[in-house]
Amino acid sequence: MKHAHRFIAIILLALCWLVSMEAHTGAAKAMPDTKRQQIVDKVVARLARITIANQFATDIGTTPADDWPTRYTSADLRDATRLGVHDVTNTTTQSYPEEKKIPNLMAMQVRIYHARTTTPAQLRLMIEDVKRAVIEDETTGARDATFGGLAVDTKPESDGFVVPSDTFAIECAAVAFSVEFLTPPFDGYDLEA
Repeated sequence: MKHAHRFIAIILLALCWLVSMEAHTGAAKAMPDTKRQQIVDKVVARLARITIANQFATDIGTTPADDWPTRYTSADLRDATRLGVHDVTNTTTQSYPEEKKIPNLMAMQVRIYHARTTTPAQLRLMIEDVKRAVIEDETTGARDATFGGLAVDTKPESDGFVVPSDTFAIECAAVAFSVEFLTPPFDGYDLEA
């Protein structure tokens, strides 16, 4: 009987140790993505629809868009045009104390990095394809300015060529837009959504 109690005590201690190790390593629960990251992921998915088969003018969506690329080499651009998704700044406004959810206005930009052989006329087509893709659902292609309910609205801001000041060569093209969404103050995860 004494050995049985000792055996049960050892088993209970081992279980307690396993549970505490799981809690310390974070294996029990992973942190969710922020609402901001979820919107960026949706934009990346929407850009993947840009193919001629989906009734777009170009196939620039066949190479997956990158989240905040900083530099592409000539070799990177030799085979495909690259798309970069940039969430620039997020501005929040709290109108009164104890407000449950506050508006966020996040400036975003999709940059179209291209081979030097791409003509301005081709870039203009790519700009229009990106503008259309940003506002269309990634699965159905239907217009959806709310990213499946993550946002309140999406508004166009500007688009055109990015030209460095020291040269008149087109560096890339850009489509800028803003996404309005709601979160509790100081809570980008909005776990209560």
